[in-house]
Amino acid sequence: MPVKNFEFMTVDARRFSRSTEVQKNIQIQVNHEISQVIERSENETELNFRFAINYTGMGAIASIKLEGYVLFEGVPGIAQKWVKDKKLPDDVANEVLNLIMRNCLTQGVVLARDMRLPPPIQMPQVKIGKQGGQPQSSGIEVA
Repeated sequence: MPVKNFEFMTVDARRFSRSTEVQKNIQIQVNHEISQVIERSENETELNFRFAINYTGMGAIASIKLEGYVLFEGVPGIAQKWVKDKKLPDDVANEVLNLIMRNCLTQGVVLARDMRLPPPIQMPQVKIGKQGGQPQSSGIEVA
């Protein structure tokens, strides 16, 4: 696994209205970006990121901002490609961006709960009882 380290450097969560104020039609916008790519050594690259979750309705409701870095090893030339094209190699981008999304959305769910906001991702729902003619499945496939 080429990811050597992941760390949050900034966690900022702000609410602009009280949780007791009724908010209708809340929209949740999630954005992320790689802000800087630095070659630390021949074999290590630091990728700085920003991740934001914005809650809006009839105006700004809240925002969650996370910043940090991923230390990636084993692939030389990432920083040069970034400077030239503002693009990461596909295999590096897949691994790094999925890691950032997983870690930031998980942290975002916790912060949203603490701030009494809806989670930034759709949470699974449990439904008890039979549903119109479909066989119930445990989700486990056995061959």
